[in-house]
Parts: sequence; C-alpha cells; structure tokens
Amino acid sequence: MSSVGSDIPMTEVTCSAAAARPGVLFLLQVRAAVLRNTLQQVFQDRPLKLLGTAGSLLLIWVALYQLLVESLLVVNKSVLEGIVATPVMFHFLFLALMGMLAFSNAILCYGILFKRPEIGYLLSAPVEPRDLVIVKFVESLVLSSWSLILLGLPLMMALARVYSEEWTFYPLFLSLFLAFIPLPGALGLLLAWGSVMVCPRTPRRALILALILVALAGVWWFRAILATPMTSADWLNRFYDRIGLLGNALFPHTWVSKGIMNALQGKSSLAGYYLYITVANSLFASFVAVAVVSRRFMPAYTRAQGGRNRRVGIGGRMLAWLAELMFVYLPKTQRLLAAKDLKAFFRDPLQWSQMAILFGLLVLYVSNAQRTWTDLNDPRLQLLVAFLNSVAISLILATFTSRFVFPLVSLEGQQFWLLGLLPLRRSRLIVAKFLYALTLTVITAVAVMGVSLWRLDLSWPLRGAHLVSLAAICIGLCGLSIGMGSRMPVLHERNPARIAGGFGGTVNLLMSVLLVVASLVGVGIMSYREAEAGMGEFLNETLVFWVGAILALNTGVALVALIVGIRHFSRLEW
Repeated sequence: MSSVGSDIPMTEVTCSAAAARPGVLFLLQVRAAVLRNTLQQVFQDRPLKLLGTAGSLLLIWVALYQLLVESLLVVNKSVLEGIVATPVMFHFLFLALMGMLAFSNAILCYGILFKRPEIGYLLSAPVEPRDLVIVKFVESLVLSSWSLILLGLPLMMALARVYSEEWTFYPLFLSLFLAFIPLPGALGLLLAWGSVMVCPRTPRRALILALILVALAGVWWFRAILATPMTSADWLNRFYDRIGLLGNALFPHTWVSKGIMNALQGKSSLAGYYLYITVANSLFASFVAVAVVSRRFMPAYTRAQGGRNRRVGIGGRMLAWLAELMFVYLPKTQRLLAAKDLKAFFRDPLQWSQMAILFGLLVLYVSNAQRTWTDLNDPRLQLLVAFLNSVAISLILATFTSRFVFPLVSLEGQQFWLLGLLPLRRSRLIVAKFLYALTLTVITAVAVMGVSLWRLDLSWPLRGAHLVSLAAICIGLCGLSIGMGSRMPVLHERNPARIAGGFGGTVNLLMSVLLVVASLVGVGIMSYREAEAGMGEFLNETLVFWVGAILALNTGVALVALIVGIRHFSRLEW
C-alpha cells in the first residue's frame, strides 16, 4: 500500500521542516518577552529598589561627567601636553576595555552556553546550534557591555563640552563605541569555547596554565622594571617607545582611539574611515567566532556536561593544606568551618576571579607608582599617594565584603541541620565566619598596601600606621558584614548575588561605606598632620592617637554588629 503522502516531493518536506524551525528572530523575541516580564515583576515587587538604582546611576553619571570635564581641562591647560596626552589616554582606555570585555565575555559565554539548564532543552528542540550561539552571543554582549554606557555617555558629553564639538561628533563617537564591543566579545566567545574543549571540568589544568602565564608575565615585567633608566629624560623616551607598540595600526583599540581623535579634530571623513574599519572587522570577527563555535558546539557541550571532577585531588589537598596554614590559630572545629568556606570560595570562579581582577589591577598600579620614575620626591606628595591608595583599597574592601562576606551566614540555611550536629554553639559558628573573612581580607589588603608603601619608600612609622589602619578597616567591615548577615539572614536563597542585592545587603553596603569614610577621615587627618610636622623617622603621638582612634572605631563597630547578630541568630528556629 502506498502512503497518503507518498506523492509529496522530499524537497518540499525538507523545506517545510526548515521553515518551521524557530530561528534567531524567534529566540530573540522569546528573550525580549522574558526580559519584559522580569522588568514588570521588578516594578511591581521592588519599585523602591529600582528607583534607588536609577537614582544611583544618575548620580554616578553626573559625578563621572564632572570628573572627566575637570580632568580634560587640566590636561588641555597646556596645548602641547593636551596634544600629546589625549591620544595616549584613549589608547590606554580602549586597550583596557579590550582586555576586560574579553575576559567578562568569556565568563558570561561559558555560563550562558554550557551551564544554563535551558540550553539542553533548546538543543532537544528543532533549533540549529548556529542560531542558539548567535542569540547567546548577542545576550553576552548586552550583559557585559552595558556598563560601557555608564562610561561612554559622560565621556562623550565631557569631550563635547571641553572641545566644543559639532553635532557630527555625537553619532561618530557612539558608533565607534558600539562597533568596538563585538571585537572583544568574539574573542571572549572563542576563549569560552576553547576552555571547554581543553579542560571541560578540570580547573586544575586551567589553573596551572594560568599560573605559568602569570609567572612568565611577572618575570618579564620585573625585568623591565629593573632595566628602566632612572632619569626623567631617559624614562620618558622609554615610555614613548612602549607607547608606540600599543599604537600599532593592527590593534583594534587603535582604530577606535584614532577615530575618536579625528572626530574631535573635526575630520569626519577620517573618523568615518576608522568607523568603517571597526565595523567591518567586528562583523568579520563575530562571523568567524560564531561559525567556529557553532560548528563544534555539540562536542563542546557534551564535554562540558560529561567532564568529571575528582572529589579529592591535588587541588583539594592543596586547599586543605592552605586552610590549615591560614587558620592554624583557630580551634579544630572552627578551623574545619573556615576551611570549608575557603574551599567553597576557590571553587566558585565568579568569586575569586572578581577579587583577583580588582586586586590584581591595584597591585599593577601601586607597584608602578615609583618614587624615582615620577616627581614623587616631595614627602607630602608621597603621603597623598599613600592616602589615595588607602581610599581605593578600602572602597574595594567595602564592596567585596558586602558582595561576598554578607551572604556567608545565609548560604548555610540548608545545611543548618548538619551543622547542628557539630559540638559547636551558634555563636562560635558566627565567630568562625568572621575570622575566615578577616583572615582573607587582611592578607590581601595588607599585601597590596605593603607593595604600595614599599614603592613609595615611606618611613617605617608611617608604613606601620597605614597598615594597622587598613587592618582595622578590615576588622570593621568583616564584623559589620557578618553581624548584619546574621541579623538579617535570607535562609531560603541560594544565590549570593540576590542575597547581597536584597534589603539587608543594601543596608550593609551603605553602612560599610559610611564606616570606610569615617575611618579614612582619620587617616587623612593623620597624613595631613604628619606632612605639616615634617614626616619624622620616629613614632610620635599623632600617629599613635589617630591609629588608636581608627582601631577603636572599627573594633567597636565590629563588636556591636557581631553581638547583635549572634543574639538574633541564636534565637532563630528552623
């Protein structure tokens, strides 16, 4: 018997099936609907938080705009300095953006393409891997580059005000800015896919490779420092030799920086030429990245899901040894809890990578603030630079503790039945969390600040005063975050970002910033009085008084927060 549809040509069946497949446009419409529903839910459930976020962004925009205007006016006070310095600033800006966007896109693409449960469902549906990769690539570009708007719009407005630009500058600037984004995005997509193909779920190999690369870069950088001439003229010549390498015409950041500089100078045709180059290379890079990843996406996804991790290996033994070394001063039971938190921290790349990036950039900055390279021979200027470094480190610590330390207690919500079997009171559990966070922050912050003070060559009493003050700020921030996390826990939530972004996390962040500001006022007064007194080589009453005041303030805040948190946490029932 012949089938009913035997007369239908096979090509028509194939074309009909292909036409019925959801493509890129359909997937984008679904993603837009999800985003629209999420925004509506946020408007209904948390309107005050949304308004507060919008107000904070507006405040940051205004402050950044004023800062950029003042900076550009200072640079352009001298015509020659403005002509020389402005292109260099744009080269460094877009080079830094290239690296940061590539890294953030790699992390986002890895999570979006290989970790989300929806990917498995979409692959079982009639969806082409190419369409899926395109949609997720666009999504990663939006998620990773939205912060560029925060920087790009104030920068555009500041440049237009300082240089009195015509209306053609605005579309050229925005077009160059937006056309630049897919270039690091394509690199990040390839890095995410390559990491899955090389080491799907074995971070040991990736860690060893990263350590080797960092070590080689560190050796090269240290040798470059030792070989650098110490006179101003020789250093300036060496500096421009290195800058010349960054301005190579083959680098993407060079196209964007030159396009913006030509737009500033009213050369719209040349700016359009560099815009054309940027757009063409962005489209080509995106096409190549999507083609490579989509062609080998199924093997990569299979490796990511099928890769296996050993529960106990070299990495686990190294972390256990590191935990024993760091928390040797704790009793055995509390040491086990601190070691558990340390292992959980290093097993989450989103946590340790953000901390490594922030403090790595700080180390790179403070280690290059050499007294012999610049005009830091004035002791008062040395004190100012040391104070500004303290400000930067303290504000990063406030952000870090609010984001990662505050959720520590809440994340134990589903394991309390197990922790309750330990011969340990709840108060000691809170103290163990506090000491774990304090140890990690003190080691990191004091190490970075120590490098800064060593490069500035401050006297030993001033070094000790700054380090003790920073350690005191760590005590206050960790005590405040753990105490507030115990007083306002979110035991049903497993996402640390949502815990930190809730009401309790917002209150904790505001209180942390206030504590940092109060402490830095003391550090600033101490530095000012030391500068007025001539910066002696011996310990004096001014240093002792202000260091003691900062230590007393932060210790008092930490004690009060911990006591309040322990009392509330001890009465909780679950």
